[in-house]
Amino acid sequence: MQLRSVRTVVIFAVLLATTLLFSGKAEAQFSVNEQVSEAVTLVRIGRSSNERTIAAMLLCEITEGDASKQVDDKSLLSIEALLDSNDDSVRYWVALCLGHNFGPRAKGAVRELLKILDQLDCVKRAHTSAPEVRFALKQITGKDPPLEM
Repeated sequence: MQLRSVRTVVIFAVLLATTLLFSGKAEAQFSVNEQVSEAVTLVRIGRSSNERTIAAMLLCEITEGDASKQVDDKSLLSIEALLDSNDDSVRYWVALCLGHNFGPRAKGAVRELLKILDQLDCVKRAHTSAPEVRFALKQITGKDPPLEM
């Protein structure tokens, strides 16, 4: 990766962390749903794939553990909607987030995850989000997803 790209990613990550943690509110007062909303917006408006991926990674981190229980249905829907991203790296982090952090609660994402899996099974690349999509489907539905054809 070029030095300029690395610098952009680092600057973006610092700005993102600063925005989320020090936006004029004490961290405890900055609700999980507000953090989710900010991260979802950053995934949507990121200028590069790297910026969008970092924002999706942060979203996964924001909703870990007990924080996932504080995420309301509206925020969960906004996370699920990120599966429509053209960036496979964003879909990777969103699938991980939904499967690991929300499990059965993210049942609204199953149709889109199956659609993504169907598309990815046709792609012959070394690395795709397919393993994370399969993981998410297993965690959400409790069943093994269909195997690659």
